[in-house]
Amino acid sequence: MREFMTFDAAEPALVARRRIARALCSSISNNPDGREPLYKLLFGSVGEGFEQWGNFFCEFGSNINIGDGVFINANGVFLDAFEINIGNRVFIGPHVGIYTSNHAKDLEQRRRYIESGAPVVIEDDVWIGGGATILPGVTVGKGSIIGAGAVVAKSVPPHSKVLGAGSQVYPI
Repeated sequence: MREFMTFDAAEPALVARRRIARALCSSISNNPDGREPLYKLLFGSVGEGFEQWGNFFCEFGSNINIGDGVFINANGVFLDAFEINIGNRVFIGPHVGIYTSNHAKDLEQRRRYIESGAPVVIEDDVWIGGGATILPGVTVGKGSIIGAGAVVAKSVPPHSKVLGAGSQVYPI
């Protein structure tokens, strides 16, 4: 798990960047035949053979780097206050959430929109099942499988599978 950093989520520059990302996500979701040029505007980088179906939402987009041969199914939500790095040949099921930030636990900080977070890394050849949630600071190791509905709060070693909300890790 990476060290968490704090930031002011209400900073005007971040609010403006979120608006731009929201508009691009809406255009991507509503324009299935013209998505490729929009991906290059939204994401930090996009590899060859990237495919995304249906609706998609991200917070900034520019902090998302996508490898070659990646498939993202419908209704993904990627909150990218910090980097989300997705390796090659990664399959992401429908309704998957990848989150790099959390609201503050302290009430006064939360009232001031102070958040904390850390990057997420999805290594090569990972399959993330529908409805799974990847939390801040997690690395999912190469060749791993994240089962449908799993909540992943800790990093996953290569060639492992995670099943259920308890994030139990098992060898493949």
